[in-house]
Amino acid sequence: MVAIAVDEQDVYPPRVLVTVTGLSAGDDVAVYRVVTATRTAVRAGATTDAPGAAWLTVDAELPFGVPVSYLAVVNGVEVTTAATTYDLPGGKVVVSDAITGQASEVLIGAWPEMEYARPTTAFVVGGRNVAVSGSLAGFASEIEFLMLTVDGANALLQLLRTATQGIVQIRQSGGYDDVDCYVQVSRARKRRFSQDGSDPKRLVVCTVLEVEPWAPELAARGYTYDDLTTVYAPTGTYADLAGDFATYLDLAQAELS
Repeated sequence: MVAIAVDEQDVYPPRVLVTVTGLSAGDDVAVYRVVTATRTAVRAGATTDAPGAAWLTVDAELPFGVPVSYLAVVNGVEVTTAATTYDLPGGKVVVSDAITGQASEVLIGAWPEMEYARPTTAFVVGGRNVAVSGSLAGFASEIEFLMLTVDGANALLQLLRTATQGIVQIRQSGGYDDVDCYVQVSRARKRRFSQDGSDPKRLVVCTVLEVEPWAPELAARGYTYDDLTTVYAPTGTYADLAGDFATYLDLAQAELS
């Protein structure tokens, strides 16, 4: 019988492993995140040719502080989980790249406005103004992140430098409007909080454009060989690994933090 289960990983920011079991090879599978009755396809969560009895996908983009459930559609049949509210540790704001797994904990020092612009070209025709325009695009804005340490500011800048497709996701701990979004950072500047440098706090001011998430074919990264090395090095062997995890599915669902 087809079933769906979720495992919250003890990482920052938290992510969820969604496992669909009871499959047959060749099944059609699609996994969705459900928030307030709105379905969103989980990144890399669909296949038209299931490789075996189980299908696992990583959701590294879930919202915090609101009930979230997961739905799997297998050959047109739906199975779902109970709704769970996931917490963002620390209660601050996280800027993250789901594809690489990089993230920075930040405070928003200032985010006063979001500007929405309509692309418009104006012509003067027979003494009349004629405008040809498109739809309002996503917002443009300037966000000021307050970082409590120089290392924190440098880590945020490194994340912005290496962000997949130049995109990062901003999420808050729950209960605040107009924060959760995806943005492309076109410019960033680091500002001293105290001009003589005596205070370790720094302001990282970012010029951003609201954009769509990363390309759908890019999968969120789960654990890597580096994570395994951290847990099992320096004396661990593949035999130890096999003793701890009977199947590849067990390993994919492992807690390696």
